[in-house]
Parts: sequence; C-alpha cells; structure tokens
Amino acid sequence: MPNVAVLPTPLTHAALAANNPRNAHTCGIFDIAGRMGYADRSIPWICRQIDGLIAQANFPKPFPLVKGGRLTAKVGRRSKWAIPAVDAWFDEQLPPGAQASVRDAERVAVDSRLNANLGHLFASAGGRA
Repeated sequence: MPNVAVLPTPLTHAALAANNPRNAHTCGIFDIAGRMGYADRSIPWICRQIDGLIAQANFPKPFPLVKGGRLTAKVGRRSKWAIPAVDAWFDEQLPPGAQASVRDAERVAVDSRLNANLGHLFASAGGRA
C-alpha cells in the first residue's frame, strides 16, 4: 500500500483553531472567508480580500501580531479579530429588514435555550419548587 500524505486545508486550520478554548471570543481569516463564501480560496487571496475590506469598507482591523520583531496589523494566516466587531460589521451590511429578522431569530434562539435550561432545572429538582 503506498504512503499517502494528507495535506491540511484552510478548513482544517479553521477547525483546529475553533477547538482551542483560548479562541472562543476571536475569529480568524478562515471564519471570515467562510462567512463571505470564500472558504475554498487560497490563504494569500483571502488575506488580500480582507485587507481590501479594511482599506475600503471599514472592516475591523485584526489584533496586532509580532512579525519580524515588529507589531503589524496587516492580515496574515494567524490574524485574529474580536467576534463582536466582525459580527457588527456583517450585520451593518444587511438591509434594515434583514437586520430585524436576524435579531428576531437570535431572540428566538436565546428564548429556546432559556426555556430548555429552565425545563432541565425543574426536572433535576424532582418537580419540587
């Protein structure tokens, strides 16, 4: 049987980063590319697109990284953003009616989780109030 090398893809890198608990409140280039429908593109292409969004569309800048002994805000493979800032930028791109729909869907999801947790709370208490 021949030896087969499995090369990591951008989606593999994103999955590994998502499993790191330190990254729970940040997102990377692969998360952003996925939201824009570009997850299958090359890393340099994704970085150029995000740099263009920063320069021309008020996309949030990434957290600074040390590169070559200096801090840089240029987008690279390891760049990270605060999720709320990225979410806010994407939400601003939606028309007002769609923004309301997203808020309503989020509210329903939160209410569903609260109701489920409440049900588990009373079930674990043995029905006692």
